[in-house]
Amino acid sequence: MQFKNYNVYFFFLALAGISVLTYFIVEPFLVSFLIAAILAHLFSPIYGYLLKGVRKKGASSFLTCLIIALIIVVPILVVLSLVVDEIQGILNNFSMNPDSIRKAVSVLGENLKTIPILENFDLESKINQESITLGVKSLSQYTLTILQGTYNGVAHFVFVTFVMFFSLFYLFIDGASLVKKIMQLSPLQDKYEKVLIDKFNSITRATIKGTTIIAVIQGFLGGVLFALTGVPSPVLLGILMTVSSVIPSFGSGLVWLPVGILMLVSGYFTQGIIILLVGGFVISMIDNFIRPKLVGRDTQMHPLMILFSTIGGIALFGISGFIVGPIIMSLFMAFWDIYALEFKAQLKEYN
Repeated sequence: MQFKNYNVYFFFLALAGISVLTYFIVEPFLVSFLIAAILAHLFSPIYGYLLKGVRKKGASSFLTCLIIALIIVVPILVVLSLVVDEIQGILNNFSMNPDSIRKAVSVLGENLKTIPILENFDLESKINQESITLGVKSLSQYTLTILQGTYNGVAHFVFVTFVMFFSLFYLFIDGASLVKKIMQLSPLQDKYEKVLIDKFNSITRATIKGTTIIAVIQGFLGGVLFALTGVPSPVLLGILMTVSSVIPSFGSGLVWLPVGILMLVSGYFTQGIIILLVGGFVISMIDNFIRPKLVGRDTQMHPLMILFSTIGGIALFGISGFIVGPIIMSLFMAFWDIYALEFKAQLKEYN
C-alpha cells in the first residue's frame, strides 16, 4: 500500500505542528506586537521624514520611537499616577474625616425630598448613613484590591512596553520587507491582498483618529470641567468619560450627565448647571464637528461594530483592547469583503 504525495502530507503536518508550538511561544507577545504594528503604520510618515534627514534607518527608527514614547507613554504614566493619588486621597478622606460623609448624605437626602417624582421611591430609607458607609467600605476594599493588582502589574507593564518598542524599532526598519514576504507566502491573489491591506489601513486610521482621539479629547475636557467645578476625582472621571465615549449614541453623557444631576441634587446648583450645559452643548457636539475632519475618506465601521469590538477587545486583551479590538474587527470585515469579491458571480447567481 502506497500513499500518494506522502512527503507533502508529512511536510504540512510538521509545519502545522511547529506552527502551533511557535504560537504558544509568541502568544504572550502578540498584543504588544500588534500594537507596535499599528503604531508603525500610523507614524510611518514621521519615520520617512526623519530618514530623509538622518539617512540612517536605525537612528531614524530610534528617534521615531522616542517621539511616540513622549506622545503616548509619558502621558499615560502621568495620568495613571494621578488616578492612583486620587483613589488614595478618597480612601484617606473617608477614613480620617467621616463627618464629611454624614454631611454629604444629609444634604443629599434633604434635596431628594424636594423632588416630587422621587417621593414614591422611599429613597430616604435607602439612602442613609449605614447604607452609604457600607457601600464606601465595600468600595474601599475593592479599590484596595485594584491598587494592589496595579502595583503588582507594574513589572508586567514595563515588560510589555519594552517588547512593544523593541518590535516597533525593527518594524520601522524591516516592516515593508516583512509585508512583502507575507504577501509572497500568502496563497491569496495580489489584488485581494491589496484589498486586505487597504481595508486594514483605512479602518485603522479611522478607528484611531475617529474614535480614540475624540475619546481622549472628550475625556480631557471632561476632566478639566470637573476640576473647575470642584467635582472630586476629576482625573478618574475624565478617564471614565474617555472609555464611555466609544459607546454609540450615549458616549460621554454616561458620565457627565449623572455627575451634573448629582451636583444639582447635592445643592451645588451653579456647578451642576455648568456641567450639564458644557456637557450637552460642547463635549457632546465635538463628535459631530471633529470626526468628519479627522476621518476624512477613511472607511468607518458601523457604530454597533465599534461598540462590540471595543468592549469585547477590552474584555479579552485588557485596556489595550481599546485599540486592538477594532483592528481585529477591521480584519474580519476585510476578509468578508474579499469573500464577496471572489465569489461575486456565485453570490449573484444564488441570490
